[in-house]
Amino acid sequence: MAARRARRVGSAAAQRRLFDGRGYLVLQDFLTPRELARLRAALATLLRSARGLRHSTRKFLVVKGRDGAYHVSRVRDPIAHHRRFYDLVFHPRILDVVENLIGPNIQLQQTRLVLKPRTPGVWFDWHQDFPAFPHTNFDLVVVAVYLDDSTPDNGCLRVIPGSHRLGPLAHRFTFEGAPRTMLADRRLVADRSRWRELPVRAGGIQVHSANLLHSSKANRTDRPRSALQLWYRAADNVQVGGSSDNAGWGLQVRGIDPGIVRMDAATCKLPRGIAVRP
Repeated sequence: MAARRARRVGSAAAQRRLFDGRGYLVLQDFLTPRELARLRAALATLLRSARGLRHSTRKFLVVKGRDGAYHVSRVRDPIAHHRRFYDLVFHPRILDVVENLIGPNIQLQQTRLVLKPRTPGVWFDWHQDFPAFPHTNFDLVVVAVYLDDSTPDNGCLRVIPGSHRLGPLAHRFTFEGAPRTMLADRRLVADRSRWRELPVRAGGIQVHSANLLHSSKANRTDRPRSALQLWYRAADNVQVGGSSDNAGWGLQVRGIDPGIVRMDAATCKLPRGIAVRP
């Protein structure tokens, strides 16, 4: 089974070439069935504790659907609320993929559980992740671990391959229950022929550069689309703006902290009103 899984995801060199060229990877059937079942059980436990919520809290972002029911659309800091999510941060095969992309010294930046209940309000406009959390270099990646099938119908990720090579772009920042980042210049995403949807089966992972342009539509089905996001950075990549009060921020998950900072040449407007911790 391990050999078949390794063949499906390709060699480390092939993954690196694809990531450098496209800005993302999709690795299907990454988790074992048992690993997936345990994560789904952990999510069910968290959602039971949110039953009856009609307003968002620090832990849960709650939205109202067209049916009048209230749904959890995001869980902040899931690693602080269930041990299985915390343990996943150190999953050796996930870290092998990340190390191949950003090097052997890896820190955690944040974690999120992004849920997509059937409601028109849960969608994301075109944006990059980097401008909301600027760092001194671009070795910042987001690993999405899918607990449900992600399809075009239920709002899978949509990307523009190669757009990470543009570097950080100008964005507008809003707050609609949670910080929201939107690309300022719509001309950069006007050509729909460049858009690519990235369906991922439950148990698969998708990895993207924090500079990749991406978006997603609302879930218009009755099927959930739940994904655990693990944000990793190189240990010599220092955050200089945006929120840093996340559980596990700066946690060394592999290698060492070299005690140096590496800086790429770029200009990025700092998010206003949210400061990095000292």
